[in-house]
Amino acid sequence: MIHGTQACELMKIEYLMMVALFNKQKKCGASPQTLEETQVSFNHLHARYIAELQSMNWTVSEINNLQDNQLYMRLVDLVGG
Repeated sequence: MIHGTQACELMKIEYLMMVALFNKQKKCGASPQTLEETQVSFNHLHARYIAELQSMNWTVSEINNLQDNQLYMRLVDLVGG
C-alpha cells in the first residue's frame, strides 16, 4: 500500500513528466488534438494532486487537534495525578 506522502510524490513526478511531454509536443509542432489530450490529462492529474494534498493537510490538522486537545490534557492528568 502506498501512503499519502508517497502517493503525492508519485503524482508530482507524473505531473512534471506530463508537463515536460506537453512542452515537448508544443515545441515539435504536435497537432492541436494531441496537445489538448495531453493538457486534459495533466489537468486531471493536477486536480487529483491538489485533492491528495488537501486530504493530507486535513489529516495533519486532525492529528494536531488530537495532540493539543486530548493527548496534552491526558499528559497533564498523568503528571499532575
